Amino acid sequence: MTTPRRPRVFMDIAVDGSPVGRVIFQLFADIVPKTSENFRALCTGERGKSLTSGQTLYYKNSIFHRVIPEFMIQGGDFTKKNGTGGESIYGAPFPDEDFSLPVDSAGLLVMANRGPHTNSSQFFITLAPAEHLNGKHVVFGKVVRGMEVVKAIEDIQTDAKDNPLKKVEVVGCGELEFKGQAGTTAAAAATTSKAAPSKRERSPSRSRSRSRSRSGSRSGDSSGSEVESDEEERARRERKRRRKEEKREAKRRRKEEKKLAKATARAGSADGSNAVDPLVMETEEEYDLRLEREEKERREAARLEAQKRQREISKMGKVDERTGIRYKGVHPLSFP
Repeated sequence: MTTPRRPRVFMDIAVDGSPVGRVIFQLFADIVPKTSENFRALCTGERGKSLTSGQTLYYKNSIFHRVIPEFMIQGGDFTKKNGTGGESIYGAPFPDEDFSLPVDSAGLLVMANRGPHTNSSQFFITLAPAEHLNGKHVVFGKVVRGMEVVKAIEDIQTDAKDNPLKKVEVVGCGELEFKGQAGTTAAAAATTSKAAPSKRERSPSRSRSRSRSRSGSRSGDSSGSEVESDEEERARRERKRRRKEEKREAKRRRKEEKKLAKATARAGSADGSNAVDPLVMETEEEYDLRLEREEKERREAARLEAQKRQREISKMGKVDERTGIRYKGVHPLSFP
């Protein structure tokens, strides 16, 4: 039986227009489903415009309007962007769902409110334990990656009303997709790895064939050079044949896995269960590694883009020593 998986959503943060990183949250949908769904849908923007206010129900381009060091950072007001607005996907403010989770550590995702049963879209991320909020604010998630981004926001200077002196904006947000079956464990990955031997496991036979050909070359004489070359040629053909067989076998296994995944999905939809479509058998460990890899790639792309922009800006007003052309714009002139 598969276990439900907690959703993960993300927010890409920029300070005064400069990207500082991504924060990834895990939502406690198994404990507070209504509160979690509100936050998830506001991250994806899938609900479109509100029938009540006409505002787009979306956290993108909203700001963190309140920062209190060693306590919390607050955001989610996408209507007025000053802490006096906000709207839930349910229209009116919705009730406090569950107070069973304590506000006992940093990195917790907590609903902001104006009193009992006044939850909308505003939320805060804790920077330290805040037990005095227990029984007053609903905890519905936690930061699983990007706490360094939260700390960077904490370090921004604020005015007397705790408003940051720099614009802290959510420039992108959404939900992260888990490519695999709920409840997939590392044991399943181990079973898969056993069924498909790795290159490292296959390499000894190849190394032995190479060593035999090398030993033959050392012990051979001029008359045996032709025999040696024939042996090497046969060994080369054998290696080539094995590689082709391995590719065919890997292709066959992938087809079987896809067929199994489709059959599982059809069976789940036939009996009415909420089966996840496991197009790729991805474990929790592989999921975390993929998120980390994608985050590194995103940061590297942003860094390269910033370097390119800086090089273009540095050219402005300078004279090219080779051509004597003075660059007055961002891009140099091109001539046919």
